[in-house]
Amino acid sequence: MADKKEAAPEQAAAEGEEGGEKKGSNLPLVLGIIAGVLVLQTVIVILVVSSLFKPPVDPEEAAKKAAQDSLDAIIAKATGMGTVTEPIEAIVNIAGTDGERFLKAIIILEYQDDKKGTFGLELMSRAPRFKDLMINHLSALTLTEITEPGAKDKIRKDLLRQINSTLPNNLGEVQDVLFTTFIIQ
Repeated sequence: MADKKEAAPEQAAAEGEEGGEKKGSNLPLVLGIIAGVLVLQTVIVILVVSSLFKPPVDPEEAAKKAAQDSLDAIIAKATGMGTVTEPIEAIVNIAGTDGERFLKAIIILEYQDDKKGTFGLELMSRAPRFKDLMINHLSALTLTEITEPGAKDKIRKDLLRQINSTLPNNLGEVQDVLFTTFIIQ
């Protein structure tokens, strides 16, 4: 029995050491999880605080930047070229000349196409309608209306308005009507 009592404390100590090792082996894992949560919370706090406290923006600088951005957009629009359609040609008698004078005009339509290219396809499918609009509009003009200063700009704006009025609102719009030929005979 004495052997059992002596063995019991040794066995209990061995079991306690094993149990201590089990408890001790969980401690680094728990400490690692706590450290990870603290680091994650710190990163979140830094991101939230930095997004809330942006440096003050100088109103003059903001106005200059906005003006420069709008100027850049205007320059890009004025100097840039959009996508264009195939030429649309019309030869018409000039009104009031009894068929002795005629006008030959060829236009192309400038537009900004979507990534799918559907607007360009839609414009090309409507080319006969645009040609009809062009013939009707040009044949109603007199020689004086065609030859006066700024006549081409007025005709261009009228055609642009008429063409865009025939297009569905959700489809897009033509940006400009460009004359490639404008001959009065």
